Amino acid sequence: MHRRKMPIIFRVFVTMLSVLCAGIPATLANEYQIAVLAGRNESPYKEVIDGFQKTVTEQKRHVKYSVFVIEGEKEQTAQILDTIKKINPDVIFTVGTTPVVEVIRMFTDIPIIATFILDDSAIKHARNVTGVILSFPAEIQFSWLKKFLPDVRKIGVMYNPAENQENIRSATRVAKTMGLEFKPVEIHSPKDIPAALKILANDIDILWGINDPLVYNSLTAKQILLFSFRNQIPFCGLSSAWVKAGALYSLEYDFYDIGVQCGEKAIKIQQGVEVISVPVSFPRNLRYVLNLRTARRMKVVFQEKYIHDAYQIYDE
Repeated sequence: MHRRKMPIIFRVFVTMLSVLCAGIPATLANEYQIAVLAGRNESPYKEVIDGFQKTVTEQKRHVKYSVFVIEGEKEQTAQILDTIKKINPDVIFTVGTTPVVEVIRMFTDIPIIATFILDDSAIKHARNVTGVILSFPAEIQFSWLKKFLPDVRKIGVMYNPAENQENIRSATRVAKTMGLEFKPVEIHSPKDIPAALKILANDIDILWGINDPLVYNSLTAKQILLFSFRNQIPFCGLSSAWVKAGALYSLEYDFYDIGVQCGEKAIKIQQGVEVISVPVSFPRNLRYVLNLRTARRMKVVFQEKYIHDAYQIYDE
């Protein structure tokens, strides 16, 4: 039998394709390269990265991840950035403020997805960056406050204006639209805290904690919580650690789902959407932690449904 000859044009095409692909390793030809930079090698960071990787890999099979931890040492950071430059990834995913600040300085044409940043100040001027901010908008926070404590009207907060001036302005506007009285007091030094608490003692229903390292930290926690207990004014904590120590409740993040959100942004970018068209967002899933011991002490009664749905409860 005689074999049928391929058409000349088809044979030429196959020959050209073979020549073009000869110099491209099979593992790299279809691989989508993603560089992942984390600020720490700890549980929340790992959860975010797991959610990100699973989401992207489910949509795109051939993905290669290069994972690095940037912990602040200049020499180590320089080496990592140099390695990433050689890899030339399709996308860079950062978890933490330090990593995103570092990569923005060096990479202006590679899409960057950032999370574990408390606001958009580090990324808002970069056209190649999007991400998920690690914060809940005041609307969400006050909405949950009203669910837990429907009779509360006066919210007090201490803040460092150098860190949170714009956030406090925004929260003030939100509180007003929700029928709440917002009473902020400026703190320029931890020494200002006792006087600020004295001002607030007779004029608020709850003390609201915000991300402000000058005001709310391990060194100031004792006096803030003592103020709360002595004056029977609940403190809305910043984390489960604060709630365990005596705060009434805190809103918590679903770290894995934050990774999923970031992964969904990476998929959009891979599909051709411009980074500037992928908006920065807030966490979409919310958990909360309650301290029932504190609630009883302050005669706060949570509705049963909120107790049932709590992510974690302290009651000892």
